[in-house]
Amino acid sequence: MDVEIETYAIWMAELASAGDARAEVLARHGLDEAGWEAIDNQWQASLSEAMDEEGDGVAELISTYAAAYEAAQRSQAPPITIEQFARVTRLFQATGDVRAALARVGVTMADYVRASEHWSRRMAEDPEIEERFHRALREG
Repeated sequence: MDVEIETYAIWMAELASAGDARAEVLARHGLDEAGWEAIDNQWQASLSEAMDEEGDGVAELISTYAAAYEAAQRSQAPPITIEQFARVTRLFQATGDVRAALARVGVTMADYVRASEHWSRRMAEDPEIEERFHRALREG
């Protein structure tokens, strides 16, 4: 099975956080341990070769892998808590200054946007989550 370096990096990040669910992650991608080992060996050899290349800077293959792996790790990280999301929302509503609200709670804009997507969807599906959000808004 041929996979792009970005796909390999995403699968590596998934496997790194899979714990006991390793077989399920592999199966989701149509792989078993033997199939994964073949892909892993191919890319590890290519990355090793790239590291051995002479020249200034980092090889393009390694940069591409690192960027894809980092992005995959970020996307798998849990969002900020609903309480943090409510606190930023409340501070922003009170002051109109999103930067100050984010700084005060200690979250990034990317974290807040991701939480907004996550928690808005959950609130639409679950009235208890929505009530938890509104309670956190009131309690501050």
